[in-house]
Amino acid sequence: MADVDAKAADGTEQPKKKSKTMLFIILGSAILLLGGGGFFAYTKFLAPPPTPVEELIDQKTELPPTVGEIVTLDPFVVNLADPKGNRYLKMTISMELESLEASERTQKLAPKLRDIVIMMLTSLSFEEVMTPEGKLRIRDELLERFSRVTKPDKIKNIYFSEFVVQ
Repeated sequence: MADVDAKAADGTEQPKKKSKTMLFIILGSAILLLGGGGFFAYTKFLAPPPTPVEELIDQKTELPPTVGEIVTLDPFVVNLADPKGNRYLKMTISMELESLEASERTQKLAPKLRDIVIMMLTSLSFEEVMTPEGKLRIRDELLERFSRVTKPDKIKNIYFSEFVVQ
């Protein structure tokens, strides 16, 4: 205390230190200004131009076709045409149709479609059913036979949701 009073009396008092608050404000303002300028320069000069609306509309029209109505038949368990007679096939078939009306009409034809499947599968042997080519052949043949029965409705595709051979 006595020392401070002595310096004040001498006139050699040291100046007070300036606060660093002003430095932080200036530094923050400079960072914001540079960031904003950089963003403006990027969006105006470097960024790719936005896609025109017409192209977006064209892209939407090129969407993949939607899945149609699905009708699933009850599961099938059939004996295969095996000489020993102890081979079974269990499968579930789903059909993709174009419209709801077509699916309603196809459901009315389910007994006919089940008969076609049973008659076809019981004529096949274990070796014909087990290969991937055999499964594709079964699918193609069922699609052809189902399409004949369901005319004028068109079956888009047939799916095997269950396929077990024992």
